[in-house]
Amino acid sequence: MRLFDTIFLSSDSRLRAGWRLLMQLVFSVLFYIPLHLVASQLGGQNLQIIAGGIAITLAVWVAGRVLDKRPLRDFGLRMDAQWWRDCLTGFLMATAVMSLIVLFQWAAGWIEFTGFGWNRASQRNFVTLLGGYVLAMAVVGFYEELWSRGYQLRNLTEGFYTGHNRNVAGLIAIGISSLIFGILHIGNPNATLLGIVVIFLAGVMLAVPYVITGQLGYSVGLHFAWNVIQGAVYGLPVSGIRFRQSILQFEVVGPELWTGGRFGPEGGVLGVIGVLALIALTLAHLRLRNDLFTISKELVRPPTSGSY
Repeated sequence: MRLFDTIFLSSDSRLRAGWRLLMQLVFSVLFYIPLHLVASQLGGQNLQIIAGGIAITLAVWVAGRVLDKRPLRDFGLRMDAQWWRDCLTGFLMATAVMSLIVLFQWAAGWIEFTGFGWNRASQRNFVTLLGGYVLAMAVVGFYEELWSRGYQLRNLTEGFYTGHNRNVAGLIAIGISSLIFGILHIGNPNATLLGIVVIFLAGVMLAVPYVITGQLGYSVGLHFAWNVIQGAVYGLPVSGIRFRQSILQFEVVGPELWTGGRFGPEGGVLGVIGVLALIALTLAHLRLRNDLFTISKELVRPPTSGSY
């Protein structure tokens, strides 16, 4: 019995963090498969994305209650006024950086403006198509942050924490969760080694505000804006996936090393610069409001008895 407890149970009699992560992955698959099959029969890609978001959220909720003994809000979703202010701040920062990336490419002659999305022939209404895409990107920004940062990063930090130095545990957790985040994009269309490296760095960028604040507001805003401004406004590929009815239509004609080519800005050097700029801006903003550059106690706080 002692051997069983050592392998499977932590000191607070919960399943150890590694097993929780594995079981949460099982829950994700069990919820995802049927919802994805139903969505694929009822609609297109956007509906499948929304179904995936529902599946992942349900999986985190179930794992949180059953395995972690935590409510959903403990995974960075204490959605008070500060959470929403952080979300807006992250959104505006990512919007500004992505716009500067596009402006630089346009000034360098690396992208060419070809028209507006509503001028493209389509059997569906332009506003409907655009609205569906924006909603899908909002869902992606939410559920990928809940899964990769909210659940994985928290459990990894908790798993590596020995009670002495949570900063070391947090840094290890950031590295592992960001590596997983990058690997999950290997199957995207037109993926390149540089693109996966940039997505790994983006995982670090999205983790930084979470580990400092203990909340996902900032990360969700950054993630949502990076995707929706790049794809819905400027029409550039988002990790290899192109939305053809964007507001502005641009074609990439510049060097792939810099522009990312068919993978999008996160596949090129400009993507590296953009991600590093967002890390710097985030840290500067958090410093201005006197947040400590340390792993939040929230990430290693044990569940409160009866809180779930």
